[in-house]
Amino acid sequence: MEFVKSRPDGLYLEPGKIGWEIQVSNTEDIKHILLKNELFPKTNFAEGCTETLVSKFIGGPNLIIVAGEEWKSQKKIFNPAFRRSMPVKLFGNITQQLFKRIEGSEKTFDVSDLMMRCTLEAIGKAGFGFDFEAIGKEDSKWTKLYNEVVEGFRDFKYFMFPTLDQELLWLFPKRKVIHQKLNILMDMLDEVVQKKRELLKHGQVKNNDLEENERDLLTLMLESEEKGEGALSDKELKANLCVFFYAGHDTTSASLSFVLYYLAKYPEIQERARKEANLILGDELEDVIPTVDETKQMIYINQIIKETLRLKDPVPRLTPRLVTEDTFLSGTFIPKGSRVTINIYDLHHSEKVWENPAEFDPDRFAQEESNSIWMPFGGGARQCIGMNFSLNEQRVMIAMICKSK
Repeated sequence: MEFVKSRPDGLYLEPGKIGWEIQVSNTEDIKHILLKNELFPKTNFAEGCTETLVSKFIGGPNLIIVAGEEWKSQKKIFNPAFRRSMPVKLFGNITQQLFKRIEGSEKTFDVSDLMMRCTLEAIGKAGFGFDFEAIGKEDSKWTKLYNEVVEGFRDFKYFMFPTLDQELLWLFPKRKVIHQKLNILMDMLDEVVQKKRELLKHGQVKNNDLEENERDLLTLMLESEEKGEGALSDKELKANLCVFFYAGHDTTSASLSFVLYYLAKYPEIQERARKEANLILGDELEDVIPTVDETKQMIYINQIIKETLRLKDPVPRLTPRLVTEDTFLSGTFIPKGSRVTINIYDLHHSEKVWENPAEFDPDRFAQEESNSIWMPFGGGARQCIGMNFSLNEQRVMIAMICKSK
């Protein structure tokens, strides 16, 4: 059976990190896979790459990776936490800090660096009550440490040849130093978890960076344990903090950077966004922080964010899934034991799905059918649990940046 990328059914073969994978890029097969978790469970993320830098940070027993009963148990804990945590005031305060950093300065700023600092500050404070001082301090110790580790993730040769990051690590002294820095970062997270447990034992749940009735995500998770909604080991808790931390900061900062790029490239789209922001927040001179209800009114700004995530999806492919029994996709026989990968990039750039897919057109999301085939956060039962957190952070920041002064 031959798979080629030009097949009309959107199925083709590509080599993966441990063998061939069937890439799936048509809407019907993607929806079928996402809705059939038992037939298409996620493969082991760490398979073939245990003890690599990436695996040590986000390859633990977290919600994104685990399957079956373990996944259901973790989701029972995290769902209430993410539903209850929507710190729009924090997002607004961070945006105000951003304005103070750049106003009056004559230097040129790297937008991607600024967005990284903002989202790192947001996930640190809203996630587990930790201040990275990412915006206020240029040389923040924790920001520098985290950036060096993340830069290590992006070195492609270690992804393609994981043995370089494992048995042969001794040949790369600079890489070994990055592993040591990751260990320091992981120790810091251990301390955060233990300190939070101690605070909760003494009834101290307040997070000074959040509004009075809010809790950070770590507090909400630990409170869920107390309420009998499930319990996590320290290893599971830290594994989830790592993945929430990385996904909640890295993907959101990339999206915000591209939104600002497109607003600069298309002045007419920028003007429409500004008009909407002024209509909702008012056109007074002071910086106004949106409320949760006001973020729901940001129809066009939301369309801009969605179109940006369609064209520049930070996660172009989902974790491969294992086929647990013989099945068919688009009439093609798929044998048990195959690996299938949902290719979000191909779906979002398909001429069969989108009209003029290479064009940046936020108005396409005025149509409800476009929303049903938009999947930057995955879909089905395993859709990214932090989707609303990320989208609200982006709405707040973009609206405040666009608002006229």
